[in-house]
Amino acid sequence: MLAKMNRLITAVLLMLLLPAATAADYREGDQYTRLDKPVASAPAVVEFFSFYCGPCYQFADTYHVGSTVSQALPAGSKLTKYHVGLMGKLGNELTEAWSVAMVLGIEDKIEGPLFDELQKKRAINSVEDIQRVFSAAGVDAAAYENARHSLLVKGLIAKQNEAVKALDVRATPSFYVSGKYKIDNAGMASTSIDGYAQEFAAVVRYLLDTQP
Repeated sequence: MLAKMNRLITAVLLMLLLPAATAADYREGDQYTRLDKPVASAPAVVEFFSFYCGPCYQFADTYHVGSTVSQALPAGSKLTKYHVGLMGKLGNELTEAWSVAMVLGIEDKIEGPLFDELQKKRAINSVEDIQRVFSAAGVDAAAYENARHSLLVKGLIAKQNEAVKALDVRATPSFYVSGKYKIDNAGMASTSIDGYAQEFAAVVRYLLDTQP
């Protein structure tokens, strides 16, 4: 009985020590890089994406990286998602659309449908097509027009574009932490879908907790 109890205690201790041992393996140049020019005004954790970006679609729809990172963040923290308007003929209009979604608080109702319409159906070819996605989410054309011309939306567009420049975003999807670190998407050791997202989130949390 005592031997069995000792084995149980040992197993529990190993489980407790494992995350620390794993975190110790996270190294600059492998899972993340330190920015040459930190950006103090950047959100604590920010993901840059584009609806035109195939890997961004996979990150959201298949790997669920963003939602996994969000669940791993400390209480009171959140993942900020900024759209990069440099890609595609409607890149700027989609940054505007994402800003509308952010102002209305309906990002979760808009992100998936916009990705599907653009990546799967190739059906986003005009502002009217974007409005159609919002209409399906309960935002009619008049409400969309009012929102897109609002000062709040214009301010969010400017904030996203400024962040892209300040952090020198060259590719999507890209995650930045504390305005100091960029996650290396190819730096995760796990080869499974769930494992990749969990490891990605663990690296983000590691940087938040131990690399202020």
